[in-house]
Parts: sequence; C-alpha cells; structure tokens
Amino acid sequence: MSDFIKSMLDISIFHLTDETRARMDADSRNYFLGKPCSLPFSVKGSSFGWFIDVRSAVERRCAKLPYPSDIVDCYELALRANCDYILFDRDAERHRALPWFGPDEQEVWDDTVPPHLAYDQPHPQRALLLNDLAADKPGMDI
Repeated sequence: MSDFIKSMLDISIFHLTDETRARMDADSRNYFLGKPCSLPFSVKGSSFGWFIDVRSAVERRCAKLPYPSDIVDCYELALRANCDYILFDRDAERHRALPWFGPDEQEVWDDTVPPHLAYDQPHPQRALLLNDLAADKPGMDI
C-alpha cells in the first residue's frame, strides 16, 4: 500500500473506561495547549471523540508511561486489521471484539466483512474512477 494512503479503525468511545475517556479528553486539550500529557501517546480530540496513531507492542514497550489496558485491546484489534490510526467516535457502533463500558442497551454491530476485504487479506479491488467512466464514452473528458 502507498505511504500516502492510511487505514483507520472507527470504534465507539465506550470501548474505553470512564477513566481513560477522561484522560483522553484532558490530554487532547493539553496536546493542543502544549502541556504535559498523562498518556504515552498524542491525542487529537474534538467534541465527537479522539484520534490516535496505532502503536505496536515494540513501541509500547519503549514508552515511559504505562498504557491503559483498554487502549491496548483497541491497538491489538487495529493491528490485526492493518490500521494505522484509531478514531474513537462517540457515534460509532459497538464492536464485538472489544470490551464495552457504555450503555448496556447498545447493540453489537454485526460487521460482516466480505472475504476479499477481510482484515488480513490484500485489497485487489479499487474504487471506480471518473476517468474509467470517460473511457466508456469516446470524446467525453472528465
């Protein structure tokens, strides 16, 4: 895959404990203000959630601060899915592979991934481009 194209795991903020959510919220403000953070990674945030990069086990082992176990669970899922980033989204669905710390009435989203798009498979298909449409119609320039 190109260095210009990155993949992202989009999961609910409720896959994090109350304590981790509070730390992510505080650290996203501290990161913006240039203040010290309580977590061993940078957190970019908004009122909708947080965005972080994925850290491998080797990177985590070198950290000076400990990683919360709920974040480690999310990292492991993202690594298995070949994702470079995690978006903790307040509107995202509940993922069945992760612990849940949110409202009990939230149903698990059944994420049926087609075999050719499975996390551990290469992605041979590409999206249709506008130039592909122009090729079907001579004289059409898009």
